Amino acid sequence: MFGVDTRDIKEMERDLKTFARKAYPFATRKTVNDAAFQAQRIARADVREEMVNRNRFTVQSIQVEQTKTLQVSRQAAVVGSIADYMEDQEFGAVKTKTGKEGVSIATSYSAGQGDNAQPRTRLPRKPNRMANIQLQRRRKKGTSRKQQNLIAIKQAAETGRKYVFLDLGRTKGIFKVTGGKRRPKIKMVHDMSRQSVVIPKNPWLAPAFEETTRMIPAFYADALRFQLRRRGLFR
Repeated sequence: MFGVDTRDIKEMERDLKTFARKAYPFATRKTVNDAAFQAQRIARADVREEMVNRNRFTVQSIQVEQTKTLQVSRQAAVVGSIADYMEDQEFGAVKTKTGKEGVSIATSYSAGQGDNAQPRTRLPRKPNRMANIQLQRRRKKGTSRKQQNLIAIKQAAETGRKYVFLDLGRTKGIFKVTGGKRRPKIKMVHDMSRQSVVIPKNPWLAPAFEETTRMIPAFYADALRFQLRRRGLFR
């Protein structure tokens, strides 16, 4: 007559049930969050390397919203940017004028980088930002566009106003008036020649997601081992 001791089996069953009930949700949550932070690291590195960054905000805008719930079916972490323009970079976009004139494009001169620096790598200086520019109402004087421009420049120099809107034909935009009253000079700070501007696709999140996807099994294995060790089920 043979006897079978099932105590070890039952103990293992209890351990597995305990693991499934308590440890498994922690492991899956950690996996989801680890993957999200990995995608963030890759995306930030790619943006630093592949894009022209005019400030630190662009990189720092890529953030993670962790999952906190232990309900496995509801666990989801979010990776994305709080900067609206990063969506345009990811998917591409077309910017169209919102007023009478064309789309405003800040020039390299507005950022203090000279006239021909391409691409512009800095933000416009504070006085040259659109929000800080006040224009004098244009007067319908002169019989030609050239005369109207000359009058606008002269009036700006005489009154101490630094900015004017000029239509030079193929080119128009906001110019800064420098050089004094006798020989005023102009430098374009915002080009408004185009009715629309196409922003090409420059994906930064999709490649990070694809690279991270290949790492998820390793993240999951590490999370499972951690939970097993924590409960003395694995060495």
